[in-house]
Amino acid sequence: MDSSQIPLPSKATSDAKSSYRETVLIPVLLLVAFGLALFAQMRWLSQRAFDGWALAAALLSVPMLMLALRGVSREMLLRPAPIETQPSVTAVTLTGERWRIGLLMAAVVATLILLAGLALPAPASGYNWYALLWIIAIGCSLAAFAPAPSTWPRLRWPTLAEARPWMPLAGLTLVALVLRVWQLDAMPATLGGDEGSQGLEAMKVLRGEINNPFSTGWLGVPTMSFYFNAPTIALFGHTFVGLRLPWALIGTLTIPVTYLLVARLTSPGLALGTAILLTGFHYHLHFSRLGSNQIADGLFVALMLLLLYRGYDRREPLAWGLSGMVIGLAHYFYAGARLTVVLMIAVLLLLLIRDGKRLWREQQSGIVALFSVGLVTAAPMIQYAFRFPDDFNARVNAVGVFQSGWLEREQVILGQSALEIMTTQFWKAILLYNAISDPTFWYGAPDPLFGLVEGAFFILGLGYAILHLGNRRLFPLVAWWGGAVIIGGVLTENPPSLQRLITTAQPAVFFVILGLALFLRGIWAAMAVPVARSFWLIIGTIALVLSLLSVRYYVVDYTPRRIYGHTNSLVATSMADYVLERVDPEALVVFLGAPRMYYGFGTILYLTGESRGLDVTEPLTAPIEGELANLAKPLVFILLPERRDELAFITPRFPDGTLEVVPSPMNGEPLFFVYRPDM
Repeated sequence: MDSSQIPLPSKATSDAKSSYRETVLIPVLLLVAFGLALFAQMRWLSQRAFDGWALAAALLSVPMLMLALRGVSREMLLRPAPIETQPSVTAVTLTGERWRIGLLMAAVVATLILLAGLALPAPASGYNWYALLWIIAIGCSLAAFAPAPSTWPRLRWPTLAEARPWMPLAGLTLVALVLRVWQLDAMPATLGGDEGSQGLEAMKVLRGEINNPFSTGWLGVPTMSFYFNAPTIALFGHTFVGLRLPWALIGTLTIPVTYLLVARLTSPGLALGTAILLTGFHYHLHFSRLGSNQIADGLFVALMLLLLYRGYDRREPLAWGLSGMVIGLAHYFYAGARLTVVLMIAVLLLLLIRDGKRLWREQQSGIVALFSVGLVTAAPMIQYAFRFPDDFNARVNAVGVFQSGWLEREQVILGQSALEIMTTQFWKAILLYNAISDPTFWYGAPDPLFGLVEGAFFILGLGYAILHLGNRRLFPLVAWWGGAVIIGGVLTENPPSLQRLITTAQPAVFFVILGLALFLRGIWAAMAVPVARSFWLIIGTIALVLSLLSVRYYVVDYTPRRIYGHTNSLVATSMADYVLERVDPEALVVFLGAPRMYYGFGTILYLTGESRGLDVTEPLTAPIEGELANLAKPLVFILLPERRDELAFITPRFPDGTLEVVPSPMNGEPLFFVYRPDM
């Protein structure tokens, strides 16, 4: 038969096949995909450990989702917010405008003077004034890549029509602020020891004892973090609010920045769903309410990526330069923020592979700005790292599996090979959202971070993103999550220690919303319904319900259990309250808490304003004598329960006192004993 005589499929046949796919195949495949993801999450929630059946189901769920979505347009999910494909500003050419070269040279000179000064012995006034020189250097380096003043737009108030699209984000940010500052002194009601220690460092800044913002302090934490915390302590005193408020504001600011990043990378609908869920996500909420700097990690990464992609999309050198500035600033806070450097390199490599020589041809001014401003901003800490590598890498050396010698010790203790131990490390870290709970008392919730529904959508969203790793809009989010899990989880002791992994909260929440959106997109395709506002309304509603449930978990289920900080922080917080409310300022507190606790515990010293206290480190075996026995000032003895019997050696020298039992707010059992001699 001639090929021209071969009958073509009729329109009815084609329509029948299309109808069959939409009405039968897509729903079945979607149900299978979601069912497998649910099964995997149920297994992990029940096992609370690596499970082969759960892994197999999770791995199968993603191809099923892909089959269901084959031929279904996903453009509305992964199409970025409207961006400029042409330069938004006049091209910046360093060689064509000498004033730019002059500004760069000024930045270099200011930086060299700064570095030379920091290498000299500390002047009597300290190094604080050098911060002004540092700011000038950063300002000059940024100005070198800014648009010419003649091209600047006129400043004016936006019209109501222009402001209206931003109102939902503004309202959401306000809600995030309320959730993060409301009852900041009561949720959590315990002030952790590390919180207190960081507060003490900020108090040293206020007293002038720390006078170099370009060094490290307690546990190798950069001192600029304590400078950032000092103003609110000066304003509100050595209180919960004074210590925690700056970080609550950082946590709040993370919400709109994350929205803007996701909107630029994918779509405004996914961005709003991500921001809604992140606003109430109990993990992010908790660390936003602590007086500790880890919460800044996620803000630095999100802001760096937002500015980098803005610079790339708009060919805007200033945005590239601001991205470099953020990378530099990250080095002055928690060590986890150094992930910004790794992600920047990874994204540039992807763009280089994708664009080839065109990347340099079109973005050379931006790339120069990125590295120039980044180096100027980070220069003092880079110099510090070369001069004092052990101090700069103190945290990494303390918790890194290789640097601390932990891996070698574990091989001896467990009798396992390095490969076996690292495999266990990998699964503990990678399953932090699905199966493994926090082993520390930074959070310490007994449950994994995601429940059944969030965990199932997370599996689908993360799996889809990994299969599309070459997509330059999804790659940074996968690299962000994966890089943080490996560096802050797999390669550190005791994973998943959630204080090192808080930066993963934003990409993880995005993957939940992405998985939800992909699933709903399949349902819309099965119903042959075009994606419209109702689609995004449903996603936003589900995100809101999940967010409210997460807030409820934190406020109702987690907070009253006083898990955070463990028993010692609970004792220290209660002791500090007792000393402030019940002990005369002139009295000396004699503490019998060693070896479990000392009066120098950060919580006690911070909340009491470093009031006078004395530790009795060795157990009393005879009536006290010597200098302590002859003190004329009023004494108050505080004893932990395990040293209660030593009261028998105190009363012979200080009889006729009163003994008070301070109960635990949790179970009423004695938290500590207070003996107040009549003096």
